[in-house]
Amino acid sequence: MLSRVRPWRDRDGRATIPHVSGVRLRRAGICVAISAAAIACLLAVVALIDWRYPIAGDAHYLFAAARSLAFDGDLDLSNQYRVMGDRWGLGRDPAADGWRLPPRELGPSLLMVPGLWLHHGLGLDPRWEPACACLLAAASIGPSWLACVRVVERSGASRPALAELVAAATLFAFVVPYYALGRAGYAHAPDALACAWLSAACFAERDGPGAELTASRVGPLLTCAVLMRLQNLLWLLWPVAELLAALRRPTSARPSRAARRLGILCAFACLGLAPQIWLAWAHPGSVRGAVRWDLGFFDLGELHLDLLRVLFGVHGLISWTGIAGLALLGLAWAAWRGDLRARRGALVFAAMILLMACVRDVDGGDAFGARRLAGMVGLLAAGLAAYLEPLRSRRPAAIVFALAVAVATLVNLGRSVHALVEPSSLRAGPE
Repeated sequence: MLSRVRPWRDRDGRATIPHVSGVRLRRAGICVAISAAAIACLLAVVALIDWRYPIAGDAHYLFAAARSLAFDGDLDLSNQYRVMGDRWGLGRDPAADGWRLPPRELGPSLLMVPGLWLHHGLGLDPRWEPACACLLAAASIGPSWLACVRVVERSGASRPALAELVAAATLFAFVVPYYALGRAGYAHAPDALACAWLSAACFAERDGPGAELTASRVGPLLTCAVLMRLQNLLWLLWPVAELLAALRRPTSARPSRAARRLGILCAFACLGLAPQIWLAWAHPGSVRGAVRWDLGFFDLGELHLDLLRVLFGVHGLISWTGIAGLALLGLAWAAWRGDLRARRGALVFAAMILLMACVRDVDGGDAFGARRLAGMVGLLAAGLAAYLEPLRSRRPAAIVFALAVAVATLVNLGRSVHALVEPSSLRAGPE
């Protein structure tokens, strides 16, 4: 009977599975629905709570840089500070030549420019300008979910619905929703988007001794990730680990291929770093650079305690996001089992945690959770999928796991809503 059924074929005449296109359409619909809901929530926050809410705190400076790019065509924020003010006093002029450079990375500001042009073109009320600037950041949560789905699938989840649920649990139990729906002017939601797709590209290859990154796929995503946050240069540890593995097994031309691939990815990383290099060395007034990651930014005095604070402190990764503990256990278990992708992902994750423990302000100020680790959402999804794998054949354990994940997700969403509507949070808005 089955042999008489004509196989489904694509445009090239190759046989395909009928339900694959349906899965893709469903996921595209879910992605669009999540993004639309996020934009609606952002507009509701601006309309009902405070129009300045998305650009509070450090987002004030990202917004100022975006306005300067959109309307002035330069990166001198002097006139923006005259209009908006300099909330934290970061608008320094070290060369005393009248130029004040953006104190943060340019990627999130570039993402705001289309929204600012849209607001200007429609002639909307000035109070809607921050919301329009943050539209793409709010909408990024949908594609971030889609990237996490791909990571989970490539980590071993065979059922499409299961991959979608695990990805949703990872994303919505983390800090990303708050920084997409409320503080959308911050860099954390765009950082999560870029790094989630970077994780998906790194997990694209099958695991095994011959697994290699595809530079043409990973490189542009690495550029975008570095544009969002300089800390994402640590993703270069992945191809470094590949090179070291190739040197231990120098068969055929694998070491030379790995070295060439590392060089290509370093070039892509430098492309993402280029705006900061230009601001720091070539732009007038940039004696100390735009993003001042000098020695004064780090404090190694109590590193062992700071490592615990990054994980279990006031805004710790595990203490704030309980599901992250399960994900880290899953990632460690997969790495111990011999999954090379998990080992390299765990290396990047460990380096990021170490970096966050070395900075002067370990707790991230008055933050909502481990916001500086928002870009690790893809690796958390891979870890959660690995943790779930041995539970598939144990129905009671799987039910308990599902309930724990559901509770953690609901608690985080409830906490996010509470933080959005809390009256005291309005004091964080720029003056």
